[in-house]
Amino acid sequence: MDVDLKSAETQFALELIQAGSELARRVRAETSIRSIIKPDHSPVTLADMSIQALAGALLEKYLPEAVLVAEEDTDHLKTPEGAEDLEKVTVYIHSFFPQATSGDICRWIQRGQGQPTGTFWTLDPIDGTKGFLRGGQYVTALALIQNGKVELAAIGCPKLDLQDHKALGKGVGIFAARGQGCWSASLGGLKELKNWVRLEVSRCREISEARVLDSFDPEHKNVEKDRRIRKELGIQPEPIVLDSMAKHVVLASGGGEIFFRTLPRKEPSHREKIWDVAPGALAIEEAGGRVTDLEGRELDFSAGITLARNPGFVATNGLLHEVVLEALQQATKS
Repeated sequence: MDVDLKSAETQFALELIQAGSELARRVRAETSIRSIIKPDHSPVTLADMSIQALAGALLEKYLPEAVLVAEEDTDHLKTPEGAEDLEKVTVYIHSFFPQATSGDICRWIQRGQGQPTGTFWTLDPIDGTKGFLRGGQYVTALALIQNGKVELAAIGCPKLDLQDHKALGKGVGIFAARGQGCWSASLGGLKELKNWVRLEVSRCREISEARVLDSFDPEHKNVEKDRRIRKELGIQPEPIVLDSMAKHVVLASGGGEIFFRTLPRKEPSHREKIWDVAPGALAIEEAGGRVTDLEGRELDFSAGITLARNPGFVATNGLLHEVVLEALQQATKS
């Protein structure tokens, strides 16, 4: 692994996914986990808010001038109804920063409201919140973006074990840097170079044998269209259904060949949030795969908090990309 684990950027990224995964496990182990429904009707948990606070605190430690663009804010925590939740978040953060006040925590969370221009970090503290609540897969996902391109990514996967790397056990961290490959280690061993193994995509060339990774949440897909695409491609294996960016990690590690997200029938103008795509996209590319939008264009992360110039998302092992794109484009026209 030809990566400087001592650089401030790498230390920040690895410490965040390790601490974030530990915190998420702790929250998940509680008997009563509840979600708060945001104005866009998506759920958020105290784990989301706590991990974003961790990110703000660790940036102050390692990269005080850095910009963070993240999913959560403090609107709920600053209401009378949110006071108790703020106290709980403060307790969680005290395990890592014992002197933190509620004011510190709100400031650290709000740091995620940075502007997505030039060089910045983007974070999804809990990607796959519904999976987290249900006991399925979820991840903490972080990426460094410079001038519209993802340069570094780190993903903490507390519940994932990799089919071809069973020795790592359940709970893995992923690190990818542009031009330096995609790597994985046990979440407990991220600080030692010797613990990392290189990930590579599958070398499958037969489309009929390809394994499609699919979202668990039906709201994230057009079920009928996706089924038609698989039939048109002649794909025989049943889809591998997972929550969160764990799908990207499985593809990068050779556990599947194809993942795509078509446009929702009810919302054809939908565009993905950058924090939902950037970390996994770099992991797949650095493992030897290919990532584009539905029209075959490279993803452009310079258009704000969404991939405004890129409809949909297609990731493959690279060898099958053109045939998948052709089928997707045909399905889009029909």
